[in-house]
Amino acid sequence: MVHWTDIEKSKEGILQILDVLKNYEKDGEVRLVYGIQRRGFDEYDIQQLICIVRERLNMTRRELLRLSKIALTYNKLWATDDNNCFRDADKLFRMIRSTLKGTKIIYKRFTPICRKKVPGKDFRPSVFVKSALAYAECGRDLYGLDSYPDCVSTLYAEMGAYFANIIAVLVICHQELTKEAMIGKDADLCLKLLNEQCKSIVSDMKDVIGMMSKEDASQNELLKKSKKNGSLKDFAQQGWHKYNIKSVTRYATSRAVENGAEYGLEDLESLYFINDYEKGKKAKEIMTHFDTFADKGRGGKMDTTAIAEFVCWTGLSLAKGYQYFSSTYKGCYDLPQKKSVWARFDSFKKADPEAAQNGGMEQKFASDFETRMTKRL
Repeated sequence: MVHWTDIEKSKEGILQILDVLKNYEKDGEVRLVYGIQRRGFDEYDIQQLICIVRERLNMTRRELLRLSKIALTYNKLWATDDNNCFRDADKLFRMIRSTLKGTKIIYKRFTPICRKKVPGKDFRPSVFVKSALAYAECGRDLYGLDSYPDCVSTLYAEMGAYFANIIAVLVICHQELTKEAMIGKDADLCLKLLNEQCKSIVSDMKDVIGMMSKEDASQNELLKKSKKNGSLKDFAQQGWHKYNIKSVTRYATSRAVENGAEYGLEDLESLYFINDYEKGKKAKEIMTHFDTFADKGRGGKMDTTAIAEFVCWTGLSLAKGYQYFSSTYKGCYDLPQKKSVWARFDSFKKADPEAAQNGGMEQKFASDFETRMTKRL
């Protein structure tokens, strides 16, 4: 009899195969021995099966590694370069084709051959039902694996490892399918993920320098689309996993530049202060007369303490804060090198290690700059 090996390309199809595999987990030893007896496999046939299982095991391990890597960030990012990996059934099943093909091969090998008249297409049974490894009724062998050649025990062990990897692949697929659908129904969560990804992209400014200008921002197609939607939340929900990284990078840059412009910030300033445009606006005002907050240090250079305090006050990282300061400062003092500012900052941390714990020194420096502004203004 011709048996079907088709698997429904959906979450239900994944659940079906998982259920079949878990059924094998209950009494796999009994089913394997019964299948070998029923099909009359000799040692040569079993050695062949071992080779097939090992080959498919390696393929499945590769697919498991690939899916595991994608799953690390897939549902944590609003846009990815693997969009629909777990939503589009055709794409998903292409990605795990080696895993699924292996299950078809193995289960078909353990399906009894019947020479009866072949029924119509819609009535042919599936190997995932009729196989000795699946749900077929099977008798228990009196002696178990120990009474068979070593190759049978080897096949049992290899199949155990193989099925464990298949289960891991299918569990990831099912989890990510479920999670993606759940997020897609939550407009607030979609908006949160969109905003987080935009901030993350802009924070890593090396990826967005060169994409910045108010003119380009106004022409960005994704930005236009988000405005047409009327609600950013609706746009975030409708666009969930529909755009790639390049598209969302351009969108994030354009959005940051346009939003920052409303606060009077230049393009780069908009990126520096994407988390707090109000602080960016205040920082810009401070930089126009920064010399009033600082004293001249050695050799006619500005005091490193004032720079370190300002950087901590902005909330930017030390490297990015100095970069912003050095590109914006227009005063009369010479600027010390970045390493001199860090050395000064580190000397305070070493002098008061208790205050330096958990960002305490950054908070202290930020507070000191507030005090400095109060005294000088």
